[in-house]
Amino acid sequence: NLEIKDGEMVTLLGPSGCGKTTTLRMISGFEYPTSGNVFIGDRDVAKIPPNKRGISMVFQSYALWPHMTVYNNIAFGLKIQKMDKAEIDRRVMDSLRMMRIDMYKDRYPTELSGGQQQRVAIARAVASSPKLLLLDEPLSNLDAKLRIDMRAELQRLHKDLGTTIIYVTHDQTEALTMSTKIALFKAGELNQ
Repeated sequence: NLEIKDGEMVTLLGPSGCGKTTTLRMISGFEYPTSGNVFIGDRDVAKIPPNKRGISMVFQSYALWPHMTVYNNIAFGLKIQKMDKAEIDRRVMDSLRMMRIDMYKDRYPTELSGGQQQRVAIARAVASSPKLLLLDEPLSNLDAKLRIDMRAELQRLHKDLGTTIIYVTHDQTEALTMSTKIALFKAGELNQ
């Protein structure tokens, strides 16, 4: 069992293949547990589709649409939710400013560095005001200096938003510097 309190930043830490991402995928609804429950608040969401859970996820590989501008990458999910144009614009611009990349709104992902692309992916995730933000090794494709800078950015983001964040990494330093709680995984089990 793992209980994550509202507003915490919890890291799932362990070596490759130990079950961290699988756990994240069950929380997000991309995979369903064979047994047990997944609660968000008082609601068991184990059988609820991903788009009904109030969750946003940032992947290791950014997952940006190459043919869309930064602005449209962030606005895409909000348009699917049928928000009005003014609300979409407000949310997109707020998230761009929060991630300090508003000057890149008209660029395409291929025109950005890896760190800038990751900021776009995070801006897209926070634009929908999720109850829960899932981050699956979002810094692993960045160089050492940029990783340190982005750790600080993610800590600032957590403080500013107060959103519950579950962060997956195999990097102990990352886990220790960023988290309010660490869940240690080994061979498919939560050890402590």
